[in-house]
Amino acid sequence: MSLKSSALSGIKWTTLSTVAQTGIQLAQLAILARLLEPSDFGLMAIMMIVIGFSQAFMDMGISNAIIHRQNITHDQLSSLYWLNLSSGLVLFAVVAAISPLVGLFYREPRITEPMLLLSFVFVIVALGNQYRILCQKELQFNKMAKIDITASVSSFIVAVVLAVYGYGVYALVVARLTESSMSSILFLAVGLKEHHRPKLIYRHADLKGFYQFGLYQMAERSINYISANFDKLIIGKMLGIQAVGFYNMAWQLIIFPLAKINPILNRVTFPVYAKVQNDSVALNRYYSFSVKTLSLVTVPLLAFLSFFAADVVLFVFGEGWETSATLVTVLAFVGILKALGNPGGAIILAKGRADVGFWWNMIWAVLVVGVIYGVLTLVPQVEVVPYVLLALSLTIGMIWHWIVARIASIAYGPIVIHFAKIIIISFIITGVSFVLITSLNLERVLSRLAVGGTLCAAIYLPYLFFFEREILKHLQREK
Repeated sequence: MSLKSSALSGIKWTTLSTVAQTGIQLAQLAILARLLEPSDFGLMAIMMIVIGFSQAFMDMGISNAIIHRQNITHDQLSSLYWLNLSSGLVLFAVVAAISPLVGLFYREPRITEPMLLLSFVFVIVALGNQYRILCQKELQFNKMAKIDITASVSSFIVAVVLAVYGYGVYALVVARLTESSMSSILFLAVGLKEHHRPKLIYRHADLKGFYQFGLYQMAERSINYISANFDKLIIGKMLGIQAVGFYNMAWQLIIFPLAKINPILNRVTFPVYAKVQNDSVALNRYYSFSVKTLSLVTVPLLAFLSFFAADVVLFVFGEGWETSATLVTVLAFVGILKALGNPGGAIILAKGRADVGFWWNMIWAVLVVGVIYGVLTLVPQVEVVPYVLLALSLTIGMIWHWIVARIASIAYGPIVIHFAKIIIISFIITGVSFVLITSLNLERVLSRLAVGGTLCAAIYLPYLFFFEREILKHLQREK
């Protein structure tokens, strides 16, 4: 298969996987929101911040170097595998040791034992992580899709069963461990059969050249994670676990389109960018296409969430989550700006400039941490946080696009014009639909969402067909 054909096949398989996982996870959220307390989700949010931050150190940041490097030996892969496994064991020990301290910091003893259990995820993930990376490098997205769907189904079943039997936050913890275990076992089986069996060797010299890339990646991941999640840490500390539960559930709705749709392209485009990293014309073409395609999906979804926030939250989470609905309305705009900036990270890595990502995220983290902490000190209300993030994204956040354009020689003008056009059109369509639905005075929330979604689609799909046909044609081509 040609590179373009492989990329399009990857997009289709990743789309299938993402749609399936999104449906499963939305169903899981909808069921668990009715069985668990907001404080359970707040506890899980705090634990996942600690776990997510620690995962930045999982393999010393070297995994993406495997994709970036086009020539890598069996001995190097073996050394990297044992480094990854060793890092997983160390992180397990560290997180297990600090679990009581996290409970003391939040004055919440219920967090200690679940976090101790959740720390096993580092060892589990380490067993199959390299083979996931190798599947991505070789564009084997059909196998990745099947494994991810299987893991999600397993997690869903475990979560619902445990929640029904009253296990509270442990339903979330064990479900996460189940998903990681299933994924790791299946990737390990595929990797040992199709890629390589690691030798019982570790040579530090084999990793020369990987460490600089990896250390910047590790630092960038950790800083980026802090800036992306510090809002939850501060809300939990200053406003309480219940407040962070409301905020985290709102953020989960907003991040769904980004966390599920962005990887469809980013997972595929990173290895593609790496293969054409020295061809500026091809790099420009692939990047422009990926961002424009991404906007056609994420922007309309987030616009719909912004207008229909109250109905979506009521339908998905049930009664008692009105605070989350208020937050979703503004966070949707933050999500749209994030969707435009997110793909830039893949092209920066493909160019081998992990250092740029690190320094940018360092600056961004300092700003986010300082401004949110200062605003919450003055106005201790969770509702102000989305406005702070929106203001930062509209101002300082724009510098990131200039950096991407400069390093990768990207013609950003057409991309910005296209993105702005989709934003305007999406909000006009959704706004008109919302006004019409409101005038109908439909009593049932499902009816309002169904009619509103149908009306938006009935207007937006013809727009795509008549005015975005060039992008749709590219998606249909196999050669």
